[in-house]
Amino acid sequence: MAQWYAQLVFKGDTLLSDSLADWTEVDGVLPAGIEANGRERYTTVIVSGYALYGRLRGYYALGVAHVAADPATGRTYYLSEESALHKEPVDSLTATQRAAIREWLVALNQEAWENSTEAFRESLEGTIPDKVTR
Repeated sequence: MAQWYAQLVFKGDTLLSDSLADWTEVDGVLPAGIEANGRERYTTVIVSGYALYGRLRGYYALGVAHVAADPATGRTYYLSEESALHKEPVDSLTATQRAAIREWLVALNQEAWENSTEAFRESLEGTIPDKVTR
C-alpha cells in the first residue's frame, strides 16, 4: 500500500489550484501584533489517501492551513502555529470550501470516496450552499 497526497488551494471560497503549490517561501508564522489586514488570504488543504497496486483506493485525512500574502512585499505568512503544521480544524473551512473539496474528490475517484472512512466523509458533509444563479 502506498500513500497518496493532493493539495487544493483556495482564495476565499474559490478553488484556485489542485496541485502542489510552492509554499517554500513562507516566512513563518505572522508575528504577534501584526494584523493580516490588507493581505490576501489563502487556504491550503492537503488530502491524504492510500493507493494499492497503483490505484487510488480511499481518502483518510485533511490537513488545513491558512496563509496571508502581502502583494506589496511578496511575503507570505501562516496565520497561526496550527496552520504552519497544517493542523487547523476542518471546521475552519467554509461550507463552500468543504463542498468544493467533496465534489473534487468524488469527481477524481468515486470509488475512493466510497471507501473512505466515515469520519473523513462526515468531516466534509454539511450544508451545501445554494448555487448562484444569474
